[in-house]
Amino acid sequence: MNHLYTRFCGLGGAVSRQRGPLALVLVTATILATLLFTLLGGCSSPPEDSRRSVSVTGDFGTPFQFQINNFVRRQPPAIYVAPQMVLGRRPRALFVPLRATQQIANAVSFSEMLSRQVWQVWLSLNAFQALEYAPQGAPYEPSRAIALARQRGAEMVVGGYINHYMDGGSTGSSSLSLAMEVYDARSGTLLWSMAQGGLMEARQVHDFYLFSIRERNPGDPSGFIARSLAWDMGREVLAWVDPSSKEKSFWDTVFGSKAF
Repeated sequence: MNHLYTRFCGLGGAVSRQRGPLALVLVTATILATLLFTLLGGCSSPPEDSRRSVSVTGDFGTPFQFQINNFVRRQPPAIYVAPQMVLGRRPRALFVPLRATQQIANAVSFSEMLSRQVWQVWLSLNAFQALEYAPQGAPYEPSRAIALARQRGAEMVVGGYINHYMDGGSTGSSSLSLAMEVYDARSGTLLWSMAQGGLMEARQVHDFYLFSIRERNPGDPSGFIARSLAWDMGREVLAWVDPSSKEKSFWDTVFGSKAF
């Protein structure tokens, strides 16, 4: 569950100056608003990015200002190819850096940077007994990646494509779409093919009568989006090798990775 960090600047003094039912109502409303927007924002954060903060400033002389982290708007992964049977064990796999299909500056270095973040998320999910990162296999090409996986003694190879990328920095809108593939190294059979896109909108300010809410974007929005998409698609593979991981609790339903 998301952690909540608040700084109520001047709140104690305001209460002492304005004792009475109205002051208590305003304080209660402020706290409830903080919790509400924190929980709503948390509904779209994967666990590796779930540490969010909310800063609150202001008193009864000036409107309260809430600062919340922006989130990635996305739908569940589109699954094009998936195994019909559960694997039930964790295989050894080779991860090849993704290929950028869009014409962008420094495509190789950008793909390397983004691919490592995707790989680290998949590694943290523990869906594979071993998941070796193979920069020498870049950029991803299925037949070459399969041959490399056989040489390295891997059972499977993981790769994919960066199909779309738009970086709006810390103030503008950013978007990213990825496609991931998993091949059986021995037979060359495509086991998984899926794609997903995410959007982080430009930070906005929402003004209300008693308070305002200001969104803030991370310094690396493309990496943030990539980790969110990697988490969603990696969970699909994890459920294949370990079906028990797909069982959701009540809190997963409430605070799971959902887009609005």
